[in-house]
Amino acid sequence: MQDGKDIRIKGELYAEIQALQNNYATINGYIAGKEYDSLEVVGTLQVFRDTLNRISSQILTLYQIKGQKTKITWELLLANIDNALETMKASAHPNPRAALELALNMSEPNANDVMIYMSKLKESLQ
Repeated sequence: MQDGKDIRIKGELYAEIQALQNNYATINGYIAGKEYDSLEVVGTLQVFRDTLNRISSQILTLYQIKGQKTKITWELLLANIDNALETMKASAHPNPRAALELALNMSEPNANDVMIYMSKLKESLQ
């Protein structure tokens, strides 16, 4: 029974990480100067944040099933993304790209570090 649950959670986690990577690529493209509709960027950032939050829950569940404990260390990153979303929605910031880049890079671990972790986790799920 637990093996089936473990396999299902791993499959869901793999799909979520793939979606997270796709959204992160869009966000990085925007930061690099690629033109996107501002509503599309806000939507992508919101989906990225929500997906990262879901993945966090799935990781905790997976570890719990295995009888292990773990800690999610990117709560500050999630808070920074929320702040970036509010900044972008308000459009008060003169350079939303810079605000978004700052939000993704000012926490420890930063978004890139989290995405490296996610890539390694995804590889381990195959």
